Amino acid sequence: DGCDEAIVGYATRINLDPVVVYSYNLLVAVFVKQGMTEDEAIEWIDYNVAGSWVGERTPVILYTP
Repeated sequence: DGCDEAIVGYATRINLDPVVVYSYNLLVAVFVKQGMTEDEAIEWIDYNVAGSWVGERTPVILYTP
């Protein structure tokens, strides 16, 4: 919730519904905007977002340099 600003598209996989693709860098920016430090945002995303499995609709995170 609250991370729509970080959506960069959708990904498809054979025989599965499309899933949302989030930009890692934009996710960091969203959480910083919500009041976290950059380090707190990175830790939160790595553990609670990237480290979560929420079923077949689990979002994809795009990491770019």
